[in-house]
Formats: sequence, C-alpha cells, structure tokens
Amino acid sequence: MKNNFLIALVFLLFGFATFKANSNYTVKNDKEYFSSFKKNEEPKNKKFNILNKKSEVAGETFYVIYKENSLGQGFYFKIVLDKNEKPIATYYANEGDQQISNSTVENLKKVIFGPDKAVNAIEETTTQCVTKCHRTNKCYDKPTSTGVLLCSAECGIACA
Repeated sequence: MKNNFLIALVFLLFGFATFKANSNYTVKNDKEYFSSFKKNEEPKNKKFNILNKKSEVAGETFYVIYKENSLGQGFYFKIVLDKNEKPIATYYANEGDQQISNSTVENLKKVIFGPDKAVNAIEETTTQCVTKCHRTNKCYDKPTSTGVLLCSAECGIACA
C-alpha cells in the first residue's frame, strides 16, 4: 500500500511538473533572438525584399540578423550563400509597419557586393565606421572565411 502511494505521488508530481513546464513556454522575442546571425532560421511572418542578387543559383545556406539603424528603425538582414560559402544574394525585411530610410536601404545594398562609396547616414563616414568596427570585433581573426564574412557584414549593417 505504501509503495502504491509513493508511485502515485511520483506520477502526480511528474504530471504537475510537465504541465507547469508546458504552460510556462513563451514565444521567443525575434528581435532579441536574431541580435546575432542565425543560420538557416528566419523570423516568421516576415516578407523579405531583395537588395541585390549575384546569381540565380539556389543558395545552400542563409544567415539572418536583426539590427536598428541610427534613426532607431529596425530591420532584418539576410545573406544567402552558395555551396562554396560565397554570398549570392542579400535581402531585408522591415520590423512591423515601420519603413527604413532610403539611405539605409542603399547602404545595405553595398554591405556585401557594393562599391566603396556609400551614402552617409551617420556623422562619421560609413567606411570609417566599418573600419573601426572591423578592428574592434577583430573580424579578420575569425577562423573561417564565413566567420570573417558575417563579422564584416554585421559591421556594414551596423554602420548602414
């Protein structure tokens, strides 16, 4: 009798713990979750707009990050890589109904593929900002070429 009571109590506690764990499940905050690059994951219900495309080949992997520009406008940035881990396309998605500025869109177009001259969106030039970010984050000390690319892209996005 005592053993049956203990077994019932264990099952009751297990059931309560399972119920409690399931009821405490919260939806992740996409802005916080995507504050660093996430591989092959993107926020739900976001429509990505193409910035530029180098190839019609389907990408093998992609990375998504959430950033805000100097005006506080939030956006998601997506980089698609081919099988050799070379970037072939970039996209962006606005946060909510908020539109990002045209100068930010133009700078984002140049993060991976663009020329060295970008539209100024902050006090220092974009090139100076990116150079300072590269040094601070030690982008060129990353162990893989993809790591260097993502670090450099994050700097370009932060300075857009």
